[in-house]
Amino acid sequence: MNKYRTRALAALLTVGAMFVSTACGAGLGGPASSRAARDGVIRFTFAPDPIWDYMHDEGIIEDFEKETGISIETSATWDEFGLFAGGHADIISSASFEVPGLEAETERATVIIGRYNSERSRLMVRADDPAKSLVDLKGKRLGVFTSVSGTLVWHALVEKMHRLAIAGEKPDFKIVVADIQNLSNLLARGEIDACICYPDLSARELREGGVRALYDGKSSAELFADLEAPGHDGPMGNVFVAREDWAEEHPREVEAFLDLWSRGLKEWRAHRDEIIERYPQHFAVESPRYVEFMKSYVAEHDWVVQDIRFDKRWADDESKIFDLMRETGVIEADVKNPKFLPTAGDRR
Repeated sequence: MNKYRTRALAALLTVGAMFVSTACGAGLGGPASSRAARDGVIRFTFAPDPIWDYMHDEGIIEDFEKETGISIETSATWDEFGLFAGGHADIISSASFEVPGLEAETERATVIIGRYNSERSRLMVRADDPAKSLVDLKGKRLGVFTSVSGTLVWHALVEKMHRLAIAGEKPDFKIVVADIQNLSNLLARGEIDACICYPDLSARELREGGVRALYDGKSSAELFADLEAPGHDGPMGNVFVAREDWAEEHPREVEAFLDLWSRGLKEWRAHRDEIIERYPQHFAVESPRYVEFMKSYVAEHDWVVQDIRFDKRWADDESKIFDLMRETGVIEADVKNPKFLPTAGDRR
């Protein structure tokens, strides 16, 4: 077994369908290039994304390519690891806390070059449940969508806060693995008692008041900051990860990529409501009333970072998630932290 994977989470079943849609975004098409890395080209593989689609549709990416002379070969897939392992991508996205696993699975040295959004999952219960924390739900049915991703972080947090195990040989809950898009609905119907859910995939139940989030509505990232890194905005649900050798050999392309995404984050801040309206599929909403709800929710709980770039202090704080996961047995003691490439502020 990959020693990055926790013994405690190994008992969880593999989930069959982890995502809402596998449709390509407007700006991400076709299979990734099979050609080798080369100067002036960035082979970028990313799951369908609203900010990227907006930049594509507004001509921002086309203008970027003309101005820099750098072309971006893109592909939309949920199997970013697979393309990365096959050598068909220079940059992909991953949760920061999954990067050691990415390296172990693909046998490729990596470096984190940029940040994108924080781990946004919440621990939810039915609105009429009096539970104040997971302590009140010991022995009950906890819905999860995967043994990795946000579940890794929640396992570490729950172990740290309450000395309770989400899974393993003697879990303190009855674990129910279900499709990510159905968890909040199962919760509202009473088929499970709590879930690790994403708010954008729970818009209907949240808007209708059928479910609520524990811990004052805080995400796993916010709880992590409270416990381990005050003021920090991670751990990240998505960072941009490059092959280490490619990043070292293509500093111009790395800088250009970060500049492009800096523009993307600026566009998000300026046109967030419009982006949600134009690409509701990325937020798992359809009808106008749920689009309006999502716009209001994201305005209060925006998980997209302010700046794609980071300094060494931020990287050190982000690395504390690995200290927590080692402390709580989520990963083995000898698993190394991922490498970071600070490009802002103090880089020492």
